[in-house]
Amino acid sequence: MLDRLKFPLSLALADYQSCSLRDDGRLTAVGLWTTDGATARTSGEVRQCGPRRLWDTVENLARIFPGKALAREDFGLSVSPHGQRIWYGDQSETLWTLVEPSRLTAAT
Repeated sequence: MLDRLKFPLSLALADYQSCSLRDDGRLTAVGLWTTDGATARTSGEVRQCGPRRLWDTVENLARIFPGKALAREDFGLSVSPHGQRIWYGDQSETLWTLVEPSRLTAAT
């Protein structure tokens, strides 16, 4: 499922990392983590901890995009003086509103 949702996950969880565990080629567990210390692991049962519910985000995206193979080209980006937004298919439906550049701060 993560492969199919890779691009929207990169938008919803920009700093996520993941790994898959396999036994004889069979997927047995999936792990996600982010730089803020949030983690999620599923191997039949989902366990989440930290400041964000990462697996909830995965499940939400799976509901938004049921069974669809998604490509980066399927999404659009609209930029205006008021902000940036990501949309899928229909430009009138915003999926994510990106942080305004003036609100970004440089890491020290």
